[in-house]
Amino acid sequence: MVKPKKGRRVEIPISPQRPVSIKTILDPILAKLSHMGKHQRTFLIELFSLLLARQGKATFENMARFSPLTELTFRRHFASFFDWLAFNKACVDFTKGVYLGLVDCSFIPKSGSKTFGLDKFWSGCAAKALRGLEISVLACVNVNTKQCFALEATQTPPGLSASTPAGEPDKTYNRVSSYLDQLSDCLPLLPTIIHWVGDGFYAKKEIFDLFIKHKRHFITRLRCDADLYFLWNKPRLAGQRGAPKKYDGKAVFNDLTRWQKVGEHPHHPHITLYVQPLYAKRFGRRLQVVLLLDTRTNKYVLLASTDLIQSATEIAYYYHLRFQIEILFRDAKQFTGLTQCQARSADKLDYHFNASLSGVNVARLLVAGDDSLQGSLNALVRRQTGERIWQVIYEQLSPESRVTLNHIEPTQWQFWQRKAA
Repeated sequence: MVKPKKGRRVEIPISPQRPVSIKTILDPILAKLSHMGKHQRTFLIELFSLLLARQGKATFENMARFSPLTELTFRRHFASFFDWLAFNKACVDFTKGVYLGLVDCSFIPKSGSKTFGLDKFWSGCAAKALRGLEISVLACVNVNTKQCFALEATQTPPGLSASTPAGEPDKTYNRVSSYLDQLSDCLPLLPTIIHWVGDGFYAKKEIFDLFIKHKRHFITRLRCDADLYFLWNKPRLAGQRGAPKKYDGKAVFNDLTRWQKVGEHPHHPHITLYVQPLYAKRFGRRLQVVLLLDTRTNKYVLLASTDLIQSATEIAYYYHLRFQIEILFRDAKQFTGLTQCQARSADKLDYHFNASLSGVNVARLLVAGDDSLQGSLNALVRRQTGERIWQVIYEQLSPESRVTLNHIEPTQWQFWQRKAA
């Protein structure tokens, strides 16, 4: 790729059919953020454009090849602070429907002896712990449209134990403690998101207590052998002495006569839902527990919510939406270079992870505003790449040049190398 010449940028001949640009999308979003300088605004527009239009890895050197900015400029900006949570909140219109909060971790492969955060973390793809990095990500998904947006990513510090064994007091700072710190910082800034969902790893007393403290509700998956008890609802007998009875026996999952049958799963007809408010001794609180029974295999899954009046159908559907954060990770790794960071310091790694995830947010806003992309991020990336290459070609020409014989309409060049659906 030829390095563009410095100086005035030559604009591409456009027509009324030209697609919406990233600058058009970002200008109203960045206008909502206070204390942002002109240079930072210009850099972010260039950065998000590059993340979707580069060829090769998203390293400082490679991005500088496709940009008028130098490698040193990228390194300097990546070392600075930026409020990514405020930016991502500005990308989401919380007035359009109900949003559900999501929390999950993602493994980032990385090598090198000087990279911050290197440790052994669980990799879902490899189904074992591997040496690399881990990020804890908060996201939100629209309950109606299933559109998922990243909110904030924090790198997990190295040298911490995975969690405190059950039944033992929490005397050390572990990985769960770092997740709690992230949630404690972000939950007060997200007042419109009431319900949050996490996988079975987050079924811990500290997690439940934190959400209850911030007046939020948390939905998660329980172990199949969870220690749960039916609640005692019978009236107290006249003259009965002693403390009132709290429990009415341990809950069993092979006999569902005491469970309330609700019906079918909203998206899987072969799954039958059963619900019952139960007491979990491990968490020290009452939970709305939903049992999902697969009628084909006769296997079951237990879901729990701290919202005691929430319906079983809603709990099952909300947990079904949890998978949208996995799609967010996939798109960030495939299109915006989440796993391709060249930096080693904590500040630059944090900037890169958040920029990659926020790049997916910007890409989804572009796709939503352009029907010609047919909802495909792949088509958007190929269009942006073609536009960047066409821009570089025009920048090599003289400002007085006129290309009329071989003029290409944007409706044609924007789909160069586009793959069939």
